[in-house]
Amino acid sequence: MVRHGTIDEVSFSQVRLRAVAGLLAVFILTACSASVDPTWQQLRDTGLLRVGLDASFPPFEYIAPDGSLVGLDVDLAREIGRRLELEPRFVANLPYDGLYDALKAERVDLVISALAVDPSRMGDYAYSRAYFDAGHVLVSRTGEQVVESMSELGGRRLAVVLGTEGDLVGRRWARRLKDLAVVQYRTPDRALSAVENEEADIALVDHVSALAVVGEAGDLDIVGEPVTEVPYACAMRRESVHLLQAVNRALAAMEDDGTMDALIAKWLSGEIDAFEPFMVR
Repeated sequence: MVRHGTIDEVSFSQVRLRAVAGLLAVFILTACSASVDPTWQQLRDTGLLRVGLDASFPPFEYIAPDGSLVGLDVDLAREIGRRLELEPRFVANLPYDGLYDALKAERVDLVISALAVDPSRMGDYAYSRAYFDAGHVLVSRTGEQVVESMSELGGRRLAVVLGTEGDLVGRRWARRLKDLAVVQYRTPDRALSAVENEEADIALVDHVSALAVVGEAGDLDIVGEPVTEVPYACAMRRESVHLLQAVNRALAAMEDDGTMDALIAKWLSGEIDAFEPFMVR
């Protein structure tokens, strides 16, 4: 499940990821030492946290049939607001490509919208610690010989989704490994069904699709380490250093006390069919 159109936009090499992690650490250190943050002062004065999102990307954020705003990011924003003693005020009618503009124009204080960390924007915006990794993972049948990495796939049939980052990665490895057969399918659901039905030995799909089917089927498991990484994080203006510090503290606490795992289990473990039409934009 990738919210961004091209493979180039979402491919993160290990070197680039280390650079992203280093820059995120710089933001956190800056937040600890900075003394002036007009955004934070406004939040304390008003008691409101304006959260921007594009409510057209289930299961992260969307409008339910009854008209209510729901999704993992919506619950996440409410929980962050509760821990910061602020009331979230959602600005949910933003187009995805207008989220940063809304921050720049000060229409919102924080963006939580399945937003992948973009190193090219770090000069103007700050990112929180990642709260979810939407990269590609390996999925195999429960009880099969455990595969820890792509390098162990020689002689196997790998199911991928046509045109995705997983397709590109799979074909690259097929040029390096003896007898790795890459089988392309049109949807993550079909690729994972191929593994269930023994048409393929293992699948390489996005993390959201894997969680949905693994949680529902019960006879598939995510194995090994993530093959690619696409960290989702909250974004804010670069000068919002105290807000960044507070959000990072809240996210760390949510990871420690199990709240984040509970949100992921609630929204990302279930039927994938309901969300498939929205998965790529």
